[in-house]
Amino acid sequence: MTLQDLHSAPHLELSDAPATADKTALTEAQEPQPKPWRAACLGLGLGVLLTLLGSHLMAPKQRATSPAPTATPISSAASQPVAVTAVQSETVADTLTVNGTVTAMDLLSIAPQVSGLQIRQVLVREGQNVVSGQVLARLDDTTLQADSRQAQAQLSVAQAQVTQRQAALAQARANLAEAQQNLERSQALASRGAISQQELTRQRTQLLTVQQSVGLAIADVASAQAGVRSQRAALDRLQTQISQTEVRAPVAGRVAERRASVGDISAAGTAIVTLIQNNQLKLAAEVPQAQITQVTPGAMVAIQSTTDSRLQLQGVVQSIDPLIKATTRTAIVNISLPASPLLKSGMFLRADITLASRRGLTIPATALQPRPDGSSQVFVVNTNNQVSARQVTLGSRLSVRAGQPAQVEVVKGLALGERVVTSGVGFLQDGDSVTQAP
Repeated sequence: MTLQDLHSAPHLELSDAPATADKTALTEAQEPQPKPWRAACLGLGLGVLLTLLGSHLMAPKQRATSPAPTATPISSAASQPVAVTAVQSETVADTLTVNGTVTAMDLLSIAPQVSGLQIRQVLVREGQNVVSGQVLARLDDTTLQADSRQAQAQLSVAQAQVTQRQAALAQARANLAEAQQNLERSQALASRGAISQQELTRQRTQLLTVQQSVGLAIADVASAQAGVRSQRAALDRLQTQISQTEVRAPVAGRVAERRASVGDISAAGTAIVTLIQNNQLKLAAEVPQAQITQVTPGAMVAIQSTTDSRLQLQGVVQSIDPLIKATTRTAIVNISLPASPLLKSGMFLRADITLASRRGLTIPATALQPRPDGSSQVFVVNTNNQVSARQVTLGSRLSVRAGQPAQVEVVKGLALGERVVTSGVGFLQDGDSVTQAP
């Protein structure tokens, strides 16, 4: 049954009611009466059908007249506390980063000067600082002491011989004086004919003999004196060797290595210890051949360790080796290092050699936020305390200073004095409101 049939059905039922009253009464009288529950079900079904049809007819009107839902405004997020730093102008250095090994500026090998003696004491350890003249080791000087006593005795004998020779010389000179007096008397007597010519000739011969004896005595004295000098030289040599049994530091410095132990036999040229002169260390850095011409002696160098953050030093390029290694095509640049208890010979360090310097804009590296395309951006704080994301072009990275965050040069994208966020940049979006943390 259609909707039109439903509208027309009541009208037909009212118009035919008088004519069909008798037929209806007759029919009801002939047919059995329906049960009450069936009438209830039929009425309920007809009510549900009418309800559904009414809802279908009224729905378009309700949809047309119902007001559109109002959008709920999204409240802005609360201001985030962040650290803010102004863009600064600093001296920016173009640097060349190289690696190198710490070595001694002058490494001295301290060896004993006396060979064949047993080492009795080694008085220093590796890393110990020593002063000039300090005793580093002692050798056994027992044999040298005995030789020294023997040489002293021989010197005494030689000195006694000198005394004896000098006495003989005095006697010879006395005999010479007597022979001269006898000759003079003989000559006087011979002139008066008191003695013969033969006696006068004998007196002359005796004078010549005594003169030769004096010359021989003088030679004996000189020989004895030479013997004394020889024995004294031998004694001095032994005394020097005894003093050399104490191996001393020729200069001040630090002990780099101890190469001998107690009981070893000394040998000339074999080092007992090695000494870093004046404790001066250098960094031998390898610089590629293509960049060696950019490095000049006297250039400042920032030095740091990749394993110890405490080690941050400033050095100076001292010299550049004239030879280039054929295998690596690198040259050694010698960088002087300041004294530091953290430095050890053999350490591996990184050096940033300054090639040129200029003024540039810098910000802390913590202000940078990497982007998926490999570029970087920062969040700039405007006068309304809102941040705007801005892409920046970076230049050189500044050397890390003690107690300060790492700085980076900004070539493009920022102006001097602009404020950038340096903490919590990973939680910010363009347009967020922020407050500067105290």
